[in-house]
Amino acid sequence: MARLGALLAVGVSLLGLASAQMSAYSSVTDARLATPEAANWLSTRGNAMNWGYSALDKITPANVAKLSPVWAYSTGQTEGHEAAPIVNNGVMFVSAPMNKLFALDATTGTLIWKYERELPDDITSCCDVVNRGVAVYGDMVFMGTLDAHMLAFNAKTGKIVWDRTIEDYKKRYTITSAPLMANGHLVTGVHGGEYGIRGFLEAMDPKTGKSMWKSYTTMKGSYPNGAEAQGGAPTWLTGAYDAGSKTIYWGTGNPSPWMDPRRKTTDDLKWSSSLLAVDADTGKIKQGFQYSPNDAWDYDGVNEPVLIDTMVNGKSTKSVVTAHRNGYLYRFDRTGGGVKYLNAEKYVTVTAYKGLDASGRPIWDPQHRPDIGKQVNSCPSFLGGKNWHPVAYSPQTKLVYIPSNEWCMTIKGAQTKYAAGEAYVGAEFELNAVPNLNYVGNLQAVDPATGKQVWHQTFKAPLWGGVLTTAGGLVFTGTTADRDFVAFDAKNGKKLWSFKTNSGVIGQPISYSVNGKQYVAVFSGYGGAIPLWAGPMAQLTKDVPRGGVLWVFAVN
Repeated sequence: MARLGALLAVGVSLLGLASAQMSAYSSVTDARLATPEAANWLSTRGNAMNWGYSALDKITPANVAKLSPVWAYSTGQTEGHEAAPIVNNGVMFVSAPMNKLFALDATTGTLIWKYERELPDDITSCCDVVNRGVAVYGDMVFMGTLDAHMLAFNAKTGKIVWDRTIEDYKKRYTITSAPLMANGHLVTGVHGGEYGIRGFLEAMDPKTGKSMWKSYTTMKGSYPNGAEAQGGAPTWLTGAYDAGSKTIYWGTGNPSPWMDPRRKTTDDLKWSSSLLAVDADTGKIKQGFQYSPNDAWDYDGVNEPVLIDTMVNGKSTKSVVTAHRNGYLYRFDRTGGGVKYLNAEKYVTVTAYKGLDASGRPIWDPQHRPDIGKQVNSCPSFLGGKNWHPVAYSPQTKLVYIPSNEWCMTIKGAQTKYAAGEAYVGAEFELNAVPNLNYVGNLQAVDPATGKQVWHQTFKAPLWGGVLTTAGGLVFTGTTADRDFVAFDAKNGKKLWSFKTNSGVIGQPISYSVNGKQYVAVFSGYGGAIPLWAGPMAQLTKDVPRGGVLWVFAVN
């Protein structure tokens, strides 16, 4: 039900600037989202298929050494900055921790309007108070909030058009990632898998916020009796949309709790740790694939599905590719809007499984599967071979670029009991390094069809930022401990340029152009899950300064 109030509405509205900047603002349509112009960046990954690719080519290996900052914007927040900006005809929208939202002139950083949310004092989120971005459609901007609301803003003025409560934040439902536009529907997921929420996807009318459908992601009969009601499978990271089949591809997180003595080994706990194919118009789950049935390691399946065509032996296949937390890079056939397992290859050290069977189902290694009171060591850690920070795909090289991490964990199950709003984890754990490796972070260029690594660059500390590819033949990403924003040659991985920022770079870089000039933008502002959950491994980043700054670069 729509609700107004309990909000600090538009904190600043510089209307004179707004009228000047917004005169060129153009409405965002389904057609524009399906084939976005190279100059604009209309969704968090640049297109609805999650490529993280810019078709701009003015910044190249030959001139990237001349890249330098042209403006910067400090958000005033010291928590993790993980968002990707959105740019539409010279106007940038970017969110920051604690649900701040800024509209900026994309050429100068001049503030047009901003919003600061007055959040309840008892907000709790497992993994920092981050926000990973917004969506745009029509003349509106949409942002999910830590107190589980969806807000719609007038893009030109910052005025709130509608405000809808999605769920009860006191049960620890939160929204931390951008909604997805799919065939005119505004679709959001929810966060809260460590608190016993029941995951779902919900679609709304973007004009009014009215619910159009809602689909839960836990199934009765696949959990112990009644446990699906607090069974997790949250949908906290933005999915992808295939306009051809009108199918939403969206991942789900861990079961709640991680381990539970009521479970039998045959309880798959569907659809936790899964990839779902969802009808965009009805919300019906058409098909699913479970990466980690009866998961006990917190191997979330939310990592971004990337929709591309892959080629094997001269045969092209409409595919979904995703680098999963359990350390495998998966490839699925999405022909007709389904999700059919094709193959998967390891991209980091994996000991939790002996392997995968012909259907893609994991073969557990009992020596590395934890249980209540049973401690084991498993790789990768629960933070995954890759966590939320997205890969990028280049249609030129046909490679995916994976910001991966090598780490393991000791883990054992612990008794827990559900109480609304309380932690519901059921595990004790601590991270450790992979033996005989002198690095954690590893940026890899990989053939998505075969899993073959083409090149890689390693880093002593973990990677936690997204990746950008460009038609100029470059790959951009950031580092944590070194505070660098770096450009590599997409073909061979040669480091071509770097810039020392104020903090660790864990944002999602983008590229856009205004009046023919290409820009590259990224947040620097360390925080997120590593300082909170990585234990001894967090020591690798203990000296990283805090504070969020959006950096924008160009070749002058």
